[in-house]
Amino acid sequence: MNNQETKQAVLDTMNRVYRNMLTTTSGGNISAISDEGVIYITPSSIDKGGLTIDDIVEVLPCGKINGKHKPSIELPFHSNIYKLRPDIKGVVHAHAPEVVAYAIARKSPSSKIAPIYRKVLGDISDSRYEIPGSLELGDIVKEEFEKGFNTVMMDSHGATVGGTDLNDAYVKYEALNDCAETMLNAAMLGGINTIEDITDYSRKTSTYVSNITEEDMEKAKILAKLLKRSFRQKLVSSYSGTMASKNSMGEIIINPDSVNREDITENDFIKYKDGQFSQTLGGEEIKCKDIVAYIALIEEIFKSNECAETVFISTPNAIMGFAVAGKLFNSRLIPESYIMLKDVAQVANGKSKEEIALIISRECPSIVIDNECVITIGKNPIKAFDRMEVIDFSARSVVKAKQVAEIVPINQSEVDDINSVFDGW
Repeated sequence: MNNQETKQAVLDTMNRVYRNMLTTTSGGNISAISDEGVIYITPSSIDKGGLTIDDIVEVLPCGKINGKHKPSIELPFHSNIYKLRPDIKGVVHAHAPEVVAYAIARKSPSSKIAPIYRKVLGDISDSRYEIPGSLELGDIVKEEFEKGFNTVMMDSHGATVGGTDLNDAYVKYEALNDCAETMLNAAMLGGINTIEDITDYSRKTSTYVSNITEEDMEKAKILAKLLKRSFRQKLVSSYSGTMASKNSMGEIIINPDSVNREDITENDFIKYKDGQFSQTLGGEEIKCKDIVAYIALIEEIFKSNECAETVFISTPNAIMGFAVAGKLFNSRLIPESYIMLKDVAQVANGKSKEEIALIISRECPSIVIDNECVITIGKNPIKAFDRMEVIDFSARSVVKAKQVAEIVPINQSEVDDINSVFDGW
């Protein structure tokens, strides 16, 4: 990117970090390096929730600093990272509560709790404590990036991540916070399990030219609105979460992995049928990175469940705490939860797509796969969304209730009464 684009990207990313509650007014710093070698960085001691383009500080290759503010006190380790790692073009350092929880415990989260975190974060580096802004802290961070880490914890401080651009760096930091929160939930539930082997639910695909219909666009509009809503409700992240619906021709309307769920539109969706993806509904050519990690599994679920119009796959932090702890989630908490979810199936990691597709059904429309993901289905998009929302909100309640007293679920007689009155599907 040129200098002006890089400067704007720093401002936009800082706004994104603050908006999504990943740092405080005074905490954190963000930088990027332009194609001309100029570093743009957030200022020191200026309100992170109200920055303008004029507040971003420019650091020339010769070391000269231009701007109306002082640069962040962490400038030394930002500049060191760019010198050591020419592949890194953006750096995010922030103080999200869940990340800081691990930092003050002087431990590192493990990306091996689920494939999405392994994919986004790689291995996470340990660190040591030094005073913020010191050359010693800069040296510690530099050493870890020099070893090849892109995600570096900072004891009693926070974490720093580097990316191929600022979007990549932001996604890594968001994923780190989600990973940490999921592990904290799992710890409350009794333990944290990790996995070494990853089951691949994707499929090698080619592209085809497809006629985009009004039905396709209408379905994509609904899915886009629900994915944005899911982001606000913390059911999906900017980098993960997939919603898919069938059209009347049997094609699957689905969001590609590479598009940020916070800003997705109907034009970003693609169609899938018989091993092929279409161009985006907006007419853009599909890029190599525009894949859907769970497409083979989604296709199998639709084949086994003709009554389901929509499949929703995601990794919300509360219910994923159960998946990482290997604890069965009991939906018999309050009548409303059971009506929507029925009994939730717990599936061991490594099951085939065919096995999973036979477990999820109208009678069991929500399943949790250990160390992998959560899947809900519905007769329409809002039903699948509602189930994902209910299962994660209920999981949040269980985690909090465990700090109060032993949980008492509704009994079988009460469940029978619910089933005699409500269908739920």
